[in-house]
Amino acid sequence: MSGGEAERYLKAEVVGVYPVVIESSGAAFVMLLEAAEWKGKMLPIYIGVSEGLSIQNALSGVKMERPLTHDLLINILEALGVTIEKVTIDALLNNTVYTATLVLRKGEEGNSERIFIDARPSDSVALALRAGAPIYVAAHLEAYARSPEELGLKE
Repeated sequence: MSGGEAERYLKAEVVGVYPVVIESSGAAFVMLLEAAEWKGKMLPIYIGVSEGLSIQNALSGVKMERPLTHDLLINILEALGVTIEKVTIDALLNNTVYTATLVLRKGEEGNSERIFIDARPSDSVALALRAGAPIYVAAHLEAYARSPEELGLKE
């Protein structure tokens, strides 16, 4: 945004992740995010298979016998006294890649430091779901949100 105007973010929920086939790259998943203000429209973000399965496991409450990558990262953050404050889905670059930020907090209440980490939306959401952290989406991304019908989903 120009002129120092602050970006507006909306609280978002993960509607789900669904397997898809993409001609150029084969198997993938699409993650659907929804903000209440979008009145039923959802933002589709195409992600890799392993990230899709990780998010699906988190949404379903599936716990693996041994920690997988996102579980391991949560364990490391906890051991270091770092929490995930929130995740923001920030922008779409070149009409293909979404950007996200992990907002971390290190230290005790009143004496803490915020840390901002550039990340992929898929990893950010997988971590947020495991940590119980809120997910926010930049309001301007509504331009890329689609109705269930446009996405080929049945009501």
